[in-house]
Amino acid sequence: MAADGGGGRQHGLFALSYVSRAVEPDMESLLRVARAVAVDAGVRNGLASITGALCVGDGCFAQVLEGPGAAVLDTFDRILADPRHQEVRLLEFIPIACRRFAGWSMAFSGELAPGILAGAAVEHRLLERLGRGSVAHKAQVIAAAMEVNLRPFP
Repeated sequence: MAADGGGGRQHGLFALSYVSRAVEPDMESLLRVARAVAVDAGVRNGLASITGALCVGDGCFAQVLEGPGAAVLDTFDRILADPRHQEVRLLEFIPIACRRFAGWSMAFSGELAPGILAGAAVEHRLLERLGRGSVAHKAQVIAAAMEVNLRPFP
């Protein structure tokens, strides 16, 4: 095995899930920003071998990114600096055997049922304050909900 200096993060597939609070949380703004994110990310993700999906709800965004670890982390760094949202909460960054969103450089899953994204953000803040656990199960719930309703942006 070749050393990559990154603890194996540069080889193999990884999935990263996050939830964030929109700066403009009304649904019209959420959809407008999500569409802009999808347009921006579509080409860039394709070039970086990243697939994934984006959804909105509860004044929040959630996204799952899949691909080579270094490319996913570079993308997440850009997401952290994006002024269209705040309180970005990493839910999980895990190695995966296969892509859940293969074929989608950026799919849109619409609006998730009320409470799912807000619940993930609140739970993350509580666990963070308590210095405990993870919200990986919430990441899986969000990803599964996204998967059910995949579609290209209108």
